[in-house]
Amino acid sequence: FPNPTICFRLFCYLNHEKQWYQRRVRGDDESETVYALLTYQENNTKIGVLKTGGDYSQVVEVLGDESTEEPGSGMRAYIYLRVTTGDEMSKRSKFVLLTWCGQAVPVLKKAKMSLEKTEVKKIIEAFSVEVQTSDLEDMSLEKIITKVHDD
Repeated sequence: FPNPTICFRLFCYLNHEKQWYQRRVRGDDESETVYALLTYQENNTKIGVLKTGGDYSQVVEVLGDESTEEPGSGMRAYIYLRVTTGDEMSKRSKFVLLTWCGQAVPVLKKAKMSLEKTEVKKIIEAFSVEVQTSDLEDMSLEKIITKVHDD
């Protein structure tokens, strides 16, 4: 089981940043931000926003960083993503929670991540689709939009 102190710190830190990134990603402040990339920081004692932006391909670039032997293989991350669905007459935003756990992440960290994701979901409450993967192909925007339409 994860250390309760660490889980509490993760929850407090995320809760502190919640209003800022949810307002940006959800478009409440008319920003062009469509994603917030959250990663483990400070020796895995907190999860924080690494990057936000309007171009989702930047997330795939971070996860597929070729500076490691296997792209994104040791990285753990959560991505809160806004996608637009519908046609010209009726566009609406849908929200997705993506969980990335690289293939080289040790088993114990994978197990802890599944428990810590519960804390993340307490903060990121509004999403219609959830995707968990370690395959970069599953992170393509086209596949994610297809899952949103199928939901």
